Amino acid sequence: MQEPRAVNLKHLRYFAETARRGSVTAAAKALHLSPQTVSSQLLELEASLGQPLFERIGRKLQLTAAGETARDYASAIFALGDELGAVLRGAAHRKSTPFRVGVTDSVPKLMTVRLLQPLIDGHRGALELTCREAGFLELLAQLAAGELDVVLADTAVPANLARGLQASALTESGVSFVAKPTIARTLAKGFPKSLDGAPYVAGSAPTTLHSLAVDAWFARQGVRPSIQGHVDDSALLNGFAQGGLGVIIVPTTLEAELLEDYG
Repeated sequence: MQEPRAVNLKHLRYFAETARRGSVTAAAKALHLSPQTVSSQLLELEASLGQPLFERIGRKLQLTAAGETARDYASAIFALGDELGAVLRGAAHRKSTPFRVGVTDSVPKLMTVRLLQPLIDGHRGALELTCREAGFLELLAQLAAGELDVVLADTAVPANLARGLQASALTESGVSFVAKPTIARTLAKGFPKSLDGAPYVAGSAPTTLHSLAVDAWFARQGVRPSIQGHVDDSALLNGFAQGGLGVIIVPTTLEAELLEDYG
């Protein structure tokens, strides 16, 4: 089997100029070369790629499908080359690296910031951060498709995806019950038995590790709160609790910051 030939960047430059100007003659004039030289170099490029890049339509050259792909790659390659020269000459800053993070609705916003802050501080100016919020399975699909670099979630990776994805525990925290002062004062008497029948707003889907652990704890305590609703979004959950809908559960590490909003 014949080894694939490396792409000659000089030939690629001639191709890009020809694609931009629409003819070998115009490209040769811009490159200060003879049309014969440019034409022969284009033929060598096509031979190395194994398919034609142009087709002649009348007196004009038109890109084939392969030619359009090659043009796009050539534009990106030469743009990076120009950027490299500018960076090394000190005329431009190095381009930041995209870092795409998916966050499930159930992960508190403050927790997300705390988890990402050390990374941001350690690579300030070098990363271009993108955060997307969506459901867990949707984010996993984007991760598998290469559209995300990491997903922050409070749910275990499904067994059928575990072999293709790497999961790590980033933090651990206890939980605290938070409510509007009038509700909190009532629940403080005889806690946790006072939770039996108390208004409660669940903050995660029933299948999350957090939700399963909370349900198990309720069962051990022999209490059954009155569920007022299920709210995945942590900011909405906090807002409903401030409005008096019921008690919510938050990570203890965030309790002090959240309570500042409760008065």
